[in-house]
Amino acid sequence: MTLPPRRRVTAKPNPKTSETAVGEDTTSLLLKMLEQVREDMQAMQTSMQARDEASSQGRARLYERIDAVANDVGTIKGDIRILGEVDGQVRGELQALKETVETNHAETRPTVDAWRDMLKTGRRITIIMGIVGLSFAGILTGIFTWFGDTLPAIVKSWLRIG
Repeated sequence: MTLPPRRRVTAKPNPKTSETAVGEDTTSLLLKMLEQVREDMQAMQTSMQARDEASSQGRARLYERIDAVANDVGTIKGDIRILGEVDGQVRGELQALKETVETNHAETRPTVDAWRDMLKTGRRITIIMGIVGLSFAGILTGIFTWFGDTLPAIVKSWLRIG
């Protein structure tokens, strides 16, 4: 803001007072008023500069926050994309493993079934052998018992007869 050029103010001569006293009072009063207006303008300009500086700093902080949020969102999007790719990879590998396991089960099923049949047959044979063994042991026990009682009598009778 530019100020208009200064004009010298002169007062009309007053017969009761001297001309210089009135002019000096008016001039000094006007000068004081102008100084006060100038000081007010400078204070206002300083406060506007401080306000503009604070506003500029606030906007800078806001832009920094927005940039940080944008970076975070970009990082999160990248992480989500990577996790999605990893998840897809894991699903693919699991599906391949499941197919491999099912194929192996189908291929080994006849062998496993034959092995189970052999185990069943072995158990049956073991049970039959156990029964036969018990029966044979019973027969032998009976024979030995019979021979234990009868054999000495037969030997005694042969010795007397012959």
